[in-house]
Amino acid sequence: MISFVATLNVKPEQAAAFETAMQTVVPKVRQEPGNHAYIFHRSATTANTYYFYEQYTDEDALKAHRAHLGSLGINLAEMLAAAPEIEHWELIL
Repeated sequence: MISFVATLNVKPEQAAAFETAMQTVVPKVRQEPGNHAYIFHRSATTANTYYFYEQYTDEDALKAHRAHLGSLGINLAEMLAAAPEIEHWELIL
């Protein structure tokens, strides 16, 4: 199982568009084969900071997810103020 948290810092002028886009993207990602969790959060303390908790069966499922995101036509690069920060986790139970 692959688990990680992705922290995304969104440009202030893109925050509304980002949230709107994620309302479409999140349900689609949750239906991907091999996806076990795709949970979207907005920071309650840091403006324009978002967190995704993600779980995938294996590396192939993660690669398929990345390809799927690309096919949805969302240009995250133009919305982000910096590269995403990824912290990997090991599932214990």
